[in-house]
Amino acid sequence: MLKMRLIYSPLYTIDLSHKFKTEKFEKTCELLIEKKVIKRDKIIEPEMPTEEDLLLAHSTKWVKKLLDMKLTPADQLTAELPVNKDIIFAHLLHCGGTMMACDIALKEGLGLHCGGGAHHAHRDYGAGFCLVNDIAIAAKKALKKNSDKKILVIDLDVHQGDGTAEIMSAEKNVFTFSMHSKDIYPPKKEKSSLDIELESKTNGSVYNSKLKEALKNIFDSFSPNLIFYNAGADVYKEDTLGDLSLSIEDIEDRDKIVFEKAKSSGLPLVLTLSGGYCADINKTVKIHFNTIKKAIEIVGR
Repeated sequence: MLKMRLIYSPLYTIDLSHKFKTEKFEKTCELLIEKKVIKRDKIIEPEMPTEEDLLLAHSTKWVKKLLDMKLTPADQLTAELPVNKDIIFAHLLHCGGTMMACDIALKEGLGLHCGGGAHHAHRDYGAGFCLVNDIAIAAKKALKKNSDKKILVIDLDVHQGDGTAEIMSAEKNVFTFSMHSKDIYPPKKEKSSLDIELESKTNGSVYNSKLKEALKNIFDSFSPNLIFYNAGADVYKEDTLGDLSLSIEDIEDRDKIVFEKAKSSGLPLVLTLSGGYCADINKTVKIHFNTIKKAIEIVGR
């Protein structure tokens, strides 16, 4: 039994008829316990972010709406998410989870969040099922504590990390790297520090070759000392909201490339899970499980 801590809350699961199946986080956590990758007593409940935390990445107007838990119908339409207090609370809690994972990573080398990765949330509004940009907030808080920190965000969700790119655009000490499908959501892409746009049906061999080359070039030019890895499961060939052709084994190889780069560079890594929309939720759960297990095996050893 490995003795890594995992950040997760049962409050992430919401009874919601929606493409985003919130129970995937609960099922992933339970599978990790069942397979003896994580001990149940090593599950940590996240804490809520403060207003000050949220304002690191979001506008005063948007933060007030979130904390008052009063989003307009137009806000809900833009976010593509029906909103109630439980949903807003869960999104805020996910943010607290990623902040906690960042703190653990900086102390211990690896911060595991069985959740997070709301990379479509912009400064002024929610979008793409995302209300609070937990990656941007956690990264900005790390910078607030140490302005010399150089942070690399590796976003390998099938969709561009547009919200993160927008929020981080003025941060010289943050490098945003997004490798994503070219022709799907979001319709308007933002400019990351590096964007690699992939054609529909790109296979695992091409994907992982481009990933290796990109990471080499980034590390040669930027020299980060903290990594956020947003490990979307929606690059999978059967994902209902993706259009790439990666197998489960290809995704394991993808994760291995990122984790081995972090390990060989001696860098702390914060892991978030982001998207995953298979018709069979167990396939999404298997991908998330594999990602966390591989992180522990490579970065956590």
